[in-house]
Amino acid sequence: KQWYQRRVAITAGDDLPAAIEANEPIFGPKDFSPSWGTTLVGTSRSYLMFNVNVMGTRDQANKICKHLNNRTDLRAKTVLLEDSGNAVIGCEILDCNTCGLNDVMDTIREHANEQSIAVVGSHIVGSIPLHALIKAADYYIEKENVFLMKEQQKLRFVIDRLGLNSVSEFKPESKVIEYVLGVNRHGPLQSSTVQQFVESVGSRTSTPGGGSVSALVTALGLALGQMTGWMTYGSKKHDSAEKTVTSILPVLHKTIDQITPLIDADAMAFSNYLVAQKMPAANEEETARKQEALEEALLTIIHVPMKIMELGCSCWAPLEDLSTNYNASLKSDLQVAIKCIETGIWGAYKTVMINLDDVLNDKTKQEIAAKARKLLETSELMSSRILAALEK
Repeated sequence: KQWYQRRVAITAGDDLPAAIEANEPIFGPKDFSPSWGTTLVGTSRSYLMFNVNVMGTRDQANKICKHLNNRTDLRAKTVLLEDSGNAVIGCEILDCNTCGLNDVMDTIREHANEQSIAVVGSHIVGSIPLHALIKAADYYIEKENVFLMKEQQKLRFVIDRLGLNSVSEFKPESKVIEYVLGVNRHGPLQSSTVQQFVESVGSRTSTPGGGSVSALVTALGLALGQMTGWMTYGSKKHDSAEKTVTSILPVLHKTIDQITPLIDADAMAFSNYLVAQKMPAANEEETARKQEALEEALLTIIHVPMKIMELGCSCWAPLEDLSTNYNASLKSDLQVAIKCIETGIWGAYKTVMINLDDVLNDKTKQEIAAKARKLLETSELMSSRILAALEK
């Protein structure tokens, strides 16, 4: 069986075999075989229909539309609601990656204010990708200098700021694409219960192993640090710590979100290595292809624990700042947090080093080893320093 992977740009009217023939495969023969058939996968930019209500005439709404239509990623037109006398500005957002809901709403509000007319809510036609709402929420969070981090809080906030409940109730579970599809954004290990994960680790299988456990231990340490921050934030007794805590919590929250997927990534990387081991090696070409696949899979196995180390070490400075001004009743929790992070980084280091022996490229091996040692040394230094300070 020959394996193909090609990136081919094909437009209507193109000769399909010729178009494919003109593109080199990553590996495998170049000849096009019509009997095999062809699978083409196409994607488009995120498209949205976003209606905004204004208490004005068609002419007033048309003036606003002229400003909106200056953008190439947006089309706007006016629809008059006869029964209410209000106008609806219908906006086709052609790419919500470049044109956010907040961009549209701010433009409409700006030019509505110039004409002394009111903006009275909005409505999303159909469904919407989660990132479009979160992007708008982050914009208003920064603009208004409010402190929100959790996804559900951000959704509630942006629904209010955009007036999405004005026409009908905006229910994320029936409007946000990821929620409608029931997309599980977490891997099987990350989604498992504590009992299931412990049983998986203790079973007679190679995965999950030390790398996955190191990722989880590091994430738990960061979560304890985050808990300490939250239990310090908003307390009258710790007013002086508020500025520090509000800068630390987003860092810890983001890092936890980045580390937890590595629990599954480590197990998956090892599984891919096992697949590469089973590749045929009947001739020189197959042997070379197998060796290349093994080396690539091995570097992926190493990359995951290296990422755990990097992410864990990126939080030492914020945690040290937290340790100087925090809710003292959480002292033991913060100490456990520091020790967990240090242990997780140490475990990731050991995972890197044991796999590094099999890497063939000496230069790559030396570079990774040096970087891993430096991260480990930083971790040990910062951990001991913070723990010593907490004991004073």
